[in-house]
Amino acid sequence: MSITTTAFLMLGYFGVQYFNKNTMFTLAATVGGGGAISYVLQKPSEQKPPASETAPTIAPMKTQRKAKKS
Repeated sequence: MSITTTAFLMLGYFGVQYFNKNTMFTLAATVGGGGAISYVLQKPSEQKPPASETAPTIAPMKTQRKAKKS
């Protein structure tokens, strides 16, 4: 486990011991909601390429049919 993971687990464990379960759930919901809101607000919009840099169109491949034996 990394040091950061261990620190967060200790914070959660001792937080419940010092505060109470409902307070820790409220904190977790607040932090999670804030993270979700900031993700949505900072999400970059999809950019369309300029007209001069459009992707080349690919022509369909021509196939040859084999002649049927009679």
